[in-house]
Amino acid sequence: MLGALLALPWLVDAPRVQAYVAQTAGQVLGRPVRFTSFSVSAFPAPALRLKGLQVAEDPRFGTQPFLTVAEGRVGIKLRPLLSGRVELSDVTLEKLRLEVIEDGGRLNIATLGASTPGTRAAPRAPGAAAPAAGAAAVIAQVRIKDGVIHYVRRGPSATDLRLEGVDLTVRPSGEALTLAGGAHLVPGGVRLKLSDASLALGGGRPIGEAPLRGVVDLEGSDVGPLARAFLASPGLAGSVAGRLRLGGTLTQPTAEGELTAARLLLRERRPECPQPVDRQLNLDSVRAPIAFKLSQLDSAPLTARVAGGLVSARLSTALTGATRPVTIKDLEIKGVELGPIVVDYLCSGLAATGPLDLTGDFTLQAGEPLRTLDGAGRLRVGRGRVVGREALALLRDIVTVAGVVGALTEPGKLGAPLRPLDFDSVTASFRIVNGVVTTNDLDYQGQGLHASVAGSYGLADGRTDMAVTLTQGRNQVKARVTGAVGGKLMAVPTGATVGGRDAVKEILDRLLR
Repeated sequence: MLGALLALPWLVDAPRVQAYVAQTAGQVLGRPVRFTSFSVSAFPAPALRLKGLQVAEDPRFGTQPFLTVAEGRVGIKLRPLLSGRVELSDVTLEKLRLEVIEDGGRLNIATLGASTPGTRAAPRAPGAAAPAAGAAAVIAQVRIKDGVIHYVRRGPSATDLRLEGVDLTVRPSGEALTLAGGAHLVPGGVRLKLSDASLALGGGRPIGEAPLRGVVDLEGSDVGPLARAFLASPGLAGSVAGRLRLGGTLTQPTAEGELTAARLLLRERRPECPQPVDRQLNLDSVRAPIAFKLSQLDSAPLTARVAGGLVSARLSTALTGATRPVTIKDLEIKGVELGPIVVDYLCSGLAATGPLDLTGDFTLQAGEPLRTLDGAGRLRVGRGRVVGREALALLRDIVTVAGVVGALTEPGKLGAPLRPLDFDSVTASFRIVNGVVTTNDLDYQGQGLHASVAGSYGLADGRTDMAVTLTQGRNQVKARVTGAVGGKLMAVPTGATVGGRDAVKEILDRLLR
């Protein structure tokens, strides 16, 4: 045994085996393969050592290497050495780096296994007539240690993700390969565990068309860094876990399963808010069924508990193209308290409290959602209060400019602080086109005060153009409101019917302390 080990460097014709390994790998991969050095070592275990391994890229995707390996080790079986034969056992690839590129819906791995210029049929393996060079290419397993898989999507919806710390074991099983291992996703640090995975080869198909099966378990302590790769604002933070079942092929993979999070936090800096300007909103009991393919992601139904209520929707988003359209169908918001959202998180000048029910269907573009939102729906807010300063000031101004105040108010009272208005309900149907909301039937039922509103409001810029009618008893005040929320809103009177000064005074008394 010791003699065989000591004689190993003379038993193996290194140059011939190097050429054989490179050309055989090139034929299998359909890409030129080369390495900077090749040597034979006997200790601590007999092995062939390769350094600087490179597999060429498909020329249509660039000139950089498709795959690089800092060092590879190919094990040699001990027992056959006693009879002067060299048989390979397992392969270990350290510091592997694989570049996966998607361009125009095509993946660079799609041509793996296809013949390309620079590859030629592998020579016959050195045989028994030259036992010093003989090497049987039967591999028990391939182990990838501390690898990196870098995924880049080129084009308008560019994406750059990496799997780092890849530890993967590949074993042959008939005409298939079995795979198991783990990695973590960067950015985001989401840990991935691959199990029960297989890649069905054979049938004369290219590697890229091989059917893929497997299970991926995911666990991440904070999805914030990953979310920022797709959405700059608002930020998203919190832990997530889930399991996905893999399908499709190597070049057209699919995944189905579910992601869950006990709590996610929406975070955003809102300068219009009083201190602190960094605001957050809790999303609890988040459940996201996943149906993924390279071009699209679906989640139906996506559910979460928000501000004491429930939100559910069927979500679909394109993952390619310049606009990345998002479709939201069957949106249902049930019993969500407005206060934590429009008061505490958005700090809206038109804020109100109360439980919100809303239904509708919408579309938008992920890069600019507020300016591209389209759709229609209906809402109802149960008993609550108007608390936004701009909304309260607007009501006061409508009554004031209508010329019905006169001597009904005490000197200086119109400049006094405004107080919230209680209401019983607010209902409306609405349409949204390019981020502009229009309604013809907003109905406010207050305690002794009724308001009807018809007009438009811009979600992105707050631009407002509305006809407002306030009614209390025999009194009716009409005005047209224009301007921008957060800027200057102006109320121009269009009519007033005053049936009693006491009634008008009551409107003002509700608004003024």
